[in-house]
Amino acid sequence: MISAGQIDKQKISRRTVGLYSLLFLGMMSAIFGYYFFIEKASFIWTTDGYTQHYLIFHDYLEKLRGFLTGEGFPLWDWTIGMGSDVIQSYGYYVIGDPFVYLGLLFPESLTEIAFHLLIFLRIWAVGGSFLLFAKKMNFSHYAGLTGSILYAFANYGIFNMSRHPFFILAMIWFPLLCLGMEKIFLKERSTVFTVAVALSAFSNFYFFYKLTMLIFLYAITRYFMVYKKEQDGSLLNLFLKTTLAYLIGLMISAMLFVPVVYGFLNASRTPGGIEMNMWIYPLEYYLALFDHTVVPGSYFWTIGGFSLLSFIALVSLKPLPKFKFIKVMLSLLFILLLFPFFGSLMNGLSGPYNRFSFVFAFYLALAGGYLVDQVKNLKPAAKKKTFFLLSVYTAAAVIAILFPDYLTVYMIVPIFFGWAMWFVLFSTYFSHSGKKNQIILGLVILNLVANGVGYYYSFGGNMISKVLDYGTVEQKYQEALGGLEKARTIENQDISRVGVTSQDNRIRNQFIYLDTMGLNSYLSVSNGNLSEFARTIETSPYQTIQPLRGGVDDRSGVNNFLGVKSIIAKRQDEAFIPFGYDITNKPDNNQKFILAETENDFPFAYTINRGMSRSSFMELNALEREAVLSNNIILEDEQYEENKLVPADRQTEIEEVPFKQVISAKTPVIQADQMYTTESDEMTVKLMIDRPEELMGSELYVRLEGLNYSPIKENPLLRQPTNYTLNAAYGDINKSVYQADRYSFSSYFHRDSMLINLGYVEENSNVDNQVTLNFNRAGRYEIHSIKLYAKAIDEAQISEASVIRNEKALKMTTFDDQKIEGTIEDTTDNWLVTTVPYSKGWKAEINGKTVEPVKANIGFTGLPLFEGENHISMTYQTPYLKTGFIISVLGIIIMGLSHFVLQKDKQ
Repeated sequence: MISAGQIDKQKISRRTVGLYSLLFLGMMSAIFGYYFFIEKASFIWTTDGYTQHYLIFHDYLEKLRGFLTGEGFPLWDWTIGMGSDVIQSYGYYVIGDPFVYLGLLFPESLTEIAFHLLIFLRIWAVGGSFLLFAKKMNFSHYAGLTGSILYAFANYGIFNMSRHPFFILAMIWFPLLCLGMEKIFLKERSTVFTVAVALSAFSNFYFFYKLTMLIFLYAITRYFMVYKKEQDGSLLNLFLKTTLAYLIGLMISAMLFVPVVYGFLNASRTPGGIEMNMWIYPLEYYLALFDHTVVPGSYFWTIGGFSLLSFIALVSLKPLPKFKFIKVMLSLLFILLLFPFFGSLMNGLSGPYNRFSFVFAFYLALAGGYLVDQVKNLKPAAKKKTFFLLSVYTAAAVIAILFPDYLTVYMIVPIFFGWAMWFVLFSTYFSHSGKKNQIILGLVILNLVANGVGYYYSFGGNMISKVLDYGTVEQKYQEALGGLEKARTIENQDISRVGVTSQDNRIRNQFIYLDTMGLNSYLSVSNGNLSEFARTIETSPYQTIQPLRGGVDDRSGVNNFLGVKSIIAKRQDEAFIPFGYDITNKPDNNQKFILAETENDFPFAYTINRGMSRSSFMELNALEREAVLSNNIILEDEQYEENKLVPADRQTEIEEVPFKQVISAKTPVIQADQMYTTESDEMTVKLMIDRPEELMGSELYVRLEGLNYSPIKENPLLRQPTNYTLNAAYGDINKSVYQADRYSFSSYFHRDSMLINLGYVEENSNVDNQVTLNFNRAGRYEIHSIKLYAKAIDEAQISEASVIRNEKALKMTTFDDQKIEGTIEDTTDNWLVTTVPYSKGWKAEINGKTVEPVKANIGFTGLPLFEGENHISMTYQTPYLKTGFIISVLGIIIMGLSHFVLQKDKQ
């Protein structure tokens, strides 16, 4: 039997890892036992967890199983939006995550269990990674054990178990990067650093950027504070060695890193457009920094929830070089938290989301570990400093009870653990350091279990209310469209797409699970060309990472153009089904959905000889552009000049509708030219149509241009909401367009115009004579112009256009994940138009000759044709995948040579 004193003197060993694993299981059981087994909750967040993380995990495992059984791996998938590159779409989430591949050990029926167990395993690996670094730092058994618990159960990781599980990976890689850096400082082999870089870059390019900056800061500070006197070589030599190791690691990751970064650089989600003061946050943010220090919470992704033990260490221990380094790093990182500019810089010059805040958990865990190793050397002054620290926090916690709107009442909970730690550390009652360390470890465990419970359960953060019940996710996917999509699979129907209405924004990536071609997608890296197309035609449901969501605003012309054969809607949303789509099913009381189909949809690919240059196309308004698209091909200016096309007919049947504007007296508004100011939470503007009978047989649109919103009294120090919803109503149609808040960086972009389809006005119907616009927030609305448009609908003309397109359609012989083959017979047309989203990954051959696909119709792929018969073959290869693979192989070879031939550890 080993005594506490003997264990106290031991270094980190397998015993430490084993005990850490047992404590980990116990803590997770304490936090989540009731959560899973009584509440039947899951880690699948109702928003991103349901629509992204679990769905993509599930689908990627299916693709891998297909690959392992000889079916091949699809580089392109037609069910991701309108079709998308799999590596670029999934590389951000799952492809580089090594834990995902362990999911293959589970049968498909246990995918949900695998998803959850792998989340637990990631958190375990966070503490395990810390132990590797702590061993290099010569931590004792108890110091390593305490530090690993502090790091693994810091709220950043616990928070992301249900929010974004792959964010946990950064917590695993950072200690490994630091370990590799330490080995370089000690003149040992750089292989660990190289492997850590490779894992970081391979797993997620977004966090790799942050990790690169963080390890650079670590290395520079560590060198000047700890190693400068010990180094007999120059800083330049050390820098070159580290840089070489870094570049080799980056080379190894290139097979995934290069194509994914290329996809990101050509995606719809790009940096910029931050409308806030970049030198000061709202004041409540700084209050939250204090509030969330030892209490679970998040503000601008600055996530706290640390144990008070770490802060006791910061005020108790002598500033020895190794410990002083921790204080300096925490101080530098804290400065980064104070200014939005640095948050934006750490976030790739995007919104100042401080997702790098996981690194605080690492340094605070180190501080806690050092305290355990120095528990016998604490001085009386440390007792006084710690007493003062805890007194201040206790006072703040009491204030929180009195002012719950500004501080978290839960702040009172850590007080008990803090004072208990203070008593154990400084009391003579516990004279044996081993016994003290055991009790301190126990208090840390209780502290962090309380934090985890406080975040997930209803009496605290109540995350449990924001997740799906365990075991329900698969059924929710299967019932997303009531099963009606099964009639429209590629296998049993023509190649067409399934759409939804504007009222169904809940449908995001579900088409992937349902193995159905649709329009909707919701991904951090999506095709920027589709986003450009959506912005060009001004579809009102557009979001930067959801380009064609919400049925493209129920616009019949766009749906036909995109090849949407079927639309599935909830029964109560029948009025929003576009013109020309007829309901084909008769739902009973148990059927919540209706299926509408049309004969006017355009084929997947067809030939055309009329066209227009992009610059001429952009001179038209959005509705005119939509009309022109149905009869022409739009080419980039240079391409258009090089080809002989019949000039497009620019005449369109779109008329501006006269009206009189009336501001409702119920919501007082002060109007001065283009500025509308209201102190009410509702501002209503009515557009009284002069001759409503002339709208019959047309689609009615309202367009607002030159939009800008601001609070009545702007204060840069306060977080003032700038989001609002514009509700437009006409007859039975009532639609909303949302302007995101400037602080909602993931979804924010400024809508300076809104074009809203108010539906088809039936002939021989009672025509309403007013359009109602309602704004739902008090403030100042700048509106340069409001216009109504009537787009005449000629059913015979629409049908004729579809018939012509289908007569000139590509006769498909092959259509699969990354290959299209077909024939055009005896054509005199110049171009083949497709609804294949444009990507440089598509290659084409016509009659055996290589032809370069071009960008056509703003976001899609076009091919120049030869006169006569054309045998067409299009194949897809992820851009830079082969290049990345070659670089990766070279990187592995160079790392092997470096490790076994060029380098030797210092003796």
